[in-house]
Amino acid sequence: MGPPLPIDVWLLVFDALDDRTFLWATLRNTSHFFRDSVDGYLRHGVSRNWLVDLHYSDLHTQQGPLIHDIHIPMAFDRFSDDGTRAFFQQRAYKNVNLRSRRGSVRGWVPFVQRYCEETRKPAPKVLNMSKPSNGPPMWETMHAHWRNTLPDDEKHRYLALLRHAVAIGRGDYPPYCLKIYNTIKDTELVDLAIDCERREISFDWRATYAALFREWRLADRAQEAGLKPKVWDPKLAACDARSPRHQDRKNTHYHIHARRKRLRPWVAKNKRRMSPEMRWTTENSVIFEQKLLGRTLWLGNLCEIVEPDAEESEEIVPARLAEDHPDLLIWPWGDDNRSFVPERGICGTNGCVIL
Repeated sequence: MGPPLPIDVWLLVFDALDDRTFLWATLRNTSHFFRDSVDGYLRHGVSRNWLVDLHYSDLHTQQGPLIHDIHIPMAFDRFSDDGTRAFFQQRAYKNVNLRSRRGSVRGWVPFVQRYCEETRKPAPKVLNMSKPSNGPPMWETMHAHWRNTLPDDEKHRYLALLRHAVAIGRGDYPPYCLKIYNTIKDTELVDLAIDCERREISFDWRATYAALFREWRLADRAQEAGLKPKVWDPKLAACDARSPRHQDRKNTHYHIHARRKRLRPWVAKNKRRMSPEMRWTTENSVIFEQKLLGRTLWLGNLCEIVEPDAEESEEIVPARLAEDHPDLLIWPWGDDNRSFVPERGICGTNGCVIL
């Protein structure tokens, strides 16, 4: 047997294959040499084609009734010295200039902390974090006023906006999306670290890519085989069936079904916390965000962030996020203010509540 091919030749072979599935799932696992070679090749591709969008809302600083989404694009900056961590720095969208939609990595921290706590993931490491406000989020101070004084149509719109904003960071609504090439997912950021002062995040890129790849391949393999997607969440499948616009999710939308499989552990622990309609509405918000990012999150649409004027007040970041409110959970019973009454448990023969 002759001497092994040099790494430069293998990189040309990888380029000719242009099959990341084969490289990651098969070739990479054949030997230590190929593992290092494929990792190096993918690192080069990741550095050019991986973006992250951090997502939250301005309900910290708004008393309502209007609440806006905030999107913070993060572009790849560098790898750590040992090559295990990828660092991303904050950028800005060229076509979003509204002051109300400006945000910061620091303002995003409570949302991702809540998400990690709900999904029982390790808490992110946070560096250089400013002191938070001890008061409640500003929207809470005016919530009772808007709920009780707005006309019906405006009140329903206000509650819908608030319901969406409060959901961000919950276990079924990660406050971020990953985009690699044309693939957009909200899978796990493994070993997340945040530096508020430098406006950057970092994570274990191999483990993060593996989590994204598992869900991606689960959906693609089912689609390639022409299999009917398995129903991982019967409650949401029933909501699909009741919606004239989402009937096709029953037999297609393989990636939505793969996402529902990933969320099964969280749903099992939280199914009595909110109605299926609430979870279904939240899922629709996530799908909408991913479609939006498919159009807006690309390197040519990003620019360096502009430092705020000295006169502008600093973003208010509370120490805690608001808890779920009964009037935001769309249970199918309640009063005219859109369900203030929590779900009642089923009573057994001895008068005990069955959970």
